[in-house]
Amino acid sequence: MGEKPTFRIVLTCAIIKEGRALLGKRSEDEDVLPGYWGLPGGNLTTIGNIPDIIEKELKREILEEVGVEIGNIKYIESHSHEKQIINMCFVADIISGEPQALDETEEVKWFTLEEAKELKLTPHTIERLEKIFNN
Repeated sequence: MGEKPTFRIVLTCAIIKEGRALLGKRSEDEDVLPGYWGLPGGNLTTIGNIPDIIEKELKREILEEVGVEIGNIKYIESHSHEKQIINMCFVADIISGEPQALDETEEVKWFTLEEAKELKLTPHTIERLEKIFNN
C-alpha cells in the first residue's frame, strides 16, 4: 500500500452584484501569478476537528483579502491540479462591508463578464465566471 496523497486546498469565491463580479489584482510581490486578476480567496490553513471548516475558512479568507463578510455561500465547482492542489470555488453574497484591497491584494474592482475577459486572469477564473453568469 502506497502513501496517501496530501493536498493543499485553495478556496475562491465569486461575489456577484448587479451583473458584475468582484475581482482582486494580486500584488506584484506575489510568488505565484503576480499582477493577475482573480476571484478573492486563499489557502485552507486551519486544522483539527472543526464543523463547517470550508465555509469558515472561506469567510476568513474573503474578510482578509477584500474586507467583506459573506453569506449565502453556494458551491460552484472544484478541480485538482498536478501539483497536489485542490481548488474549490463558491459564490456568495456580501453581508457587510465595502470591498477594499487588503493583504496581498493590490486593487479590487467590479467587472462584467465581457470586461473580465480582457484582463490577465488567474487560471479557471473566466470558466468559473461563465458558469455563474450563464446559469
